[in-house]
Amino acid sequence: MAVHIGKKIKEEMYKQNISVSVFAKKINRSRNVVYDIFGRESIDTDLLNKIGKILNCDFFSMYSSQKEYLSDSVKHFNVSESSVAYGKHAEQIAALQLQNQALQNEINYLKKIISLLESKKSPKTKNTK
Repeated sequence: MAVHIGKKIKEEMYKQNISVSVFAKKINRSRNVVYDIFGRESIDTDLLNKIGKILNCDFFSMYSSQKEYLSDSVKHFNVSESSVAYGKHAEQIAALQLQNQALQNEINYLKKIISLLESKKSPKTKNTK
């Protein structure tokens, strides 16, 4: 069974809750082109590499996991789509990105608190003669 790469890209994008508009901006394409990509059975390798980096997913592994390369020919064998380990780390990456964003927000909040405390402390520490 051949890989329908457009469907795989669409599934991964929606799985990560990325909108078509945001995804289109990230790959520097229009929304119409993104919808066109979803319908493609094949895609340019440079574009697939860029999409893979954006989605943190190795789409190329879907192709290599379906074929066994021999010295004299290519032997096909069946691999069920559910057993293909594409994007298994995408959920972990998304969770870590959310955690990272939360920690960055907390750091910014703590910096504001420190700044406020220092501004309140400054007038008290001034020497008046």
